[in-house]
Amino acid sequence: MVAQKTVLITGCSDGGIGSALSKAFQARGFHVFATGRSKQRLAHLEALKDVTLLELDVTSSASIDTAYEAVKHQTGGQLDYLVNNAGVMSIMPSLDIDIRQAKELFDTNFWGVLAMVQKFSPLLISAKGCITNICSISGFINVPFESVYGASKAALLRYSETLRLELAPFHVRVLSVVTGPVATNLGSPGKNHRLPCKSLYSAASKEIKERAMAEGYNKMEAHVYADQLVKDMVNGSEGQIWRGATASRVRVARHLSPNIVDNLVSKGTGLDQLHGQAVQL
Repeated sequence: MVAQKTVLITGCSDGGIGSALSKAFQARGFHVFATGRSKQRLAHLEALKDVTLLELDVTSSASIDTAYEAVKHQTGGQLDYLVNNAGVMSIMPSLDIDIRQAKELFDTNFWGVLAMVQKFSPLLISAKGCITNICSISGFINVPFESVYGASKAALLRYSETLRLELAPFHVRVLSVVTGPVATNLGSPGKNHRLPCKSLYSAASKEIKERAMAEGYNKMEAHVYADQLVKDMVNGSEGQIWRGATASRVRVARHLSPNIVDNLVSKGTGLDQLHGQAVQL
């Protein structure tokens, strides 16, 4: 049976926030349940002491059930921290995104979080623990070509903040981490972000590809982000916290004129090239 404080983190593939959080928690003496869709993606954590690797697909109820039983058995029925980090990114114009892929994105980014919280809540309530949901600045501002991703993160933030009120009577804290750019492999050249051949946004294809590969803007190093966030969690923070590159600036920008913010986030997206172009439908 695990004697230390425990944390379960979703989405711990190499090069991501979950991996960095696993290492940060492990360095503080926690027992870490690092999860991912396959153990192959978790192999980089295998040599770490007090890290248990679990296969977990947050879109599968059977997979969640299996992980729950493993954690319950190993901890004796308590979990101190749950970090809902697993997420899917999408950079695509609203008119072009595949509906099936959009639904799959919501399955991971929103419904998967809800399913994890419902399943693991008994262990968290027993420990008077903490739930941390990784949200995004894209849920606050209108980032071109991130409409579906931003919508999923906006939904997650509203859910997370309401959950905080609902779990307060049971002494479970909830953190909603509004995250700015972090240096991870979430933007990957191996993913297909190619526009349809008749897309109205073809003139902006270069800019869309660059954004899909997470190029062209400042990012916080994942280990720096993870160290800050672990400190937030263990020090008793709750509610909204803003972490990652540009997060503090976005927090301030919310109070500016919406037109100013829209103009700022539209720069470098290629949308300016589309004004006045002939449209063939």
